[in-house]
Amino acid sequence: MESRTITTILAVVVVVELILAGSVVAVFLNNSEDHSGEEIYTFYVGLNDSVTHEDYDPDYAAGIVDEIVVKYAEGFTRYLANGGWIGDDGLVYEKSLVYVIEGINMDKAHGIAGEAKKALNQSAILITMAKEKTEYY
Repeated sequence: MESRTITTILAVVVVVELILAGSVVAVFLNNSEDHSGEEIYTFYVGLNDSVTHEDYDPDYAAGIVDEIVVKYAEGFTRYLANGGWIGDDGLVYEKSLVYVIEGINMDKAHGIAGEAKKALNQSAILITMAKEKTEYY
């Protein structure tokens, strides 16, 4: 009888240890998201001059910003977007150039934004950053 009790206790301990080990692994896997990947920066450059309130021609502004971007990055994807926000007079619409750039860091992103902000008289340029897996195939 005594050996059965010891065997039962050992079996319970082993099962509990397996459950605990599985829980630790599950928590580790859930909390260790893959933070590797390339940093992808997206810039939203408005086309309304904050001083004159005139809209820049998108091709003209793109020529200026393209030259700035290639000082800091080896390439980019650019597209034209329509945006809007609530201003003092209600909903304000503005065309924006959107640049998607990989292979730079935050210092270079700030360099691009700072120069573009000054060149196009912008009050701000929105920068977002996400980590993504990238592959050139």
